[in-house]
Amino acid sequence: MKNVIALLALCLPFISLAGEYKTTLLVQTGVMSEHDLIVRNITDLGSNKTCLAFYVKTSGTSPVIHCYPAAAGYGAGLVQVGHIKADRIVIRKLDDTKNNMSCLVAYVGTPGTSPAVDCYANNQHSKDHMVEAGHLREGDLDLRRILDRGNLKTCLVAYVDTEGTSPSVNCYDSKADGRGGLHQASYLKEGDLVVRKILDMASGYACLVTYVSTVGTSSHLYCYQQ
Repeated sequence: MKNVIALLALCLPFISLAGEYKTTLLVQTGVMSEHDLIVRNITDLGSNKTCLAFYVKTSGTSPVIHCYPAAAGYGAGLVQVGHIKADRIVIRKLDDTKNNMSCLVAYVGTPGTSPAVDCYANNQHSKDHMVEAGHLREGDLDLRRILDRGNLKTCLVAYVDTEGTSPSVNCYDSKADGRGGLHQASYLKEGDLVVRKILDMASGYACLVTYVSTVGTSSHLYCYQQ
């Protein structure tokens, strides 16, 4: 009898929680392959969110995911509208025509890498191409300024020139008549950590880039308006 009572006492918490269980249906609503980049569209039908999961077809890769409201109910309509390959970095611009979003994804096609992505609202479908509008190399750090003139957006792509590196991407507002390029304003090295302050003169933004100069490192960007 004591064993039966103990078993009932153990099961009571699970019985009381049974009514709180809720299901959320996740479904793959699309897939896109661009050379060695795979993008899978995952929709959460319970919360009206659609997500893009990015990964590179190489060993040791890690995926990244970006989610936003599904304006059309569910799913996405992806099309590549821009592609840049410079040295080891690959940059692709994808438009989600169904939800009026644009995503800039950057990666290096080497083992152990991960893509970096940033997405923003796409308001100018007729002018949704991208151009490289600036390049800066400081030591082992490579930075590229990508301009989306139609949406007045600038995306800064940073990566460290070493094996197994993963880049970083940060997109922010740009000026229609902005002039100037990329300029390193300050530099700090403490132990293995490197921090560089980069000025985007044309957009009026400053970005702090931090990384460690070792194999398999990743750079990180934090940008703010000056």
